[in-house]
Parts: sequence; structure tokens; C-alpha cells
Amino acid sequence: MIKEIDKGKLEKKCLHLIGKTLVDLGQVKPADEKVVLAKRLSQILITRYPKFSWQAVEQAFDDGVLDSEEFHLCGKTMNKWLYRIKKMIWEGWYNEQHGAKHLIDNKTKALLNNQKLIG
Repeated sequence: MIKEIDKGKLEKKCLHLIGKTLVDLGQVKPADEKVVLAKRLSQILITRYPKFSWQAVEQAFDDGVLDSEEFHLCGKTMNKWLYRIKKMIWEGWYNEQHGAKHLIDNKTKALLNNQKLIG
């Protein structure tokens, strides 16, 4: 869970994820802007998504790059992608609890196996 990761280590993970995402989006940013985005992402994760697994965060960004129309990486976009994955996990959990497991896609099943209920 995010809340169990040391803040410095979390910021390094966020910096790596930001760099990867910018490459995927075909964007180039100076190092200082990447650091600012990484710190903003770690702040969002700590305050809004402390129960997320790192796997869920990576999946949110992968889906955001591949499946959304957002091509500008900023705090709003990152939060939108994270919220979308949170909603996907909640819907998967709901379907699992109500006997509709056939409605859960493989990506969500993998997250549910590694993710506790998000509050």
C-alpha cells in the first residue's frame, strides 16, 4: 500500500513513472519539471489514495496513456487516471461480492487479487 512506502522511495518511484509516462506520451520535459510532477503525484497518492497498491498506480497510468484522450501530464490528469482505476476496482469488488464474477475483466481481477478494498 502507498501509505506503507517511505516518502523518499515513493517520490523516486513516482519520478520513474512520470519519466516513463512522458516517453509514452511523446513529451519532453526538463528534469526540474519532472521532479515537480513526481512530488505532486506522491502528494496525491498519500492524501487521496493511501490504500492503493503500486500495481494499481502503474495500471492507472498505463490505462491513462493508452485509453484516454488526455495527452498533457499534470496533476488533474494524474488524479483523473487514478480515480478511474479506483472506480474500476470498486466495480470489480462489487461484482465479485454479488456473484457477477463473469463481468470482471482480467486486468481488474489481477488488481483485486493484489488490492484490498479502497476507502
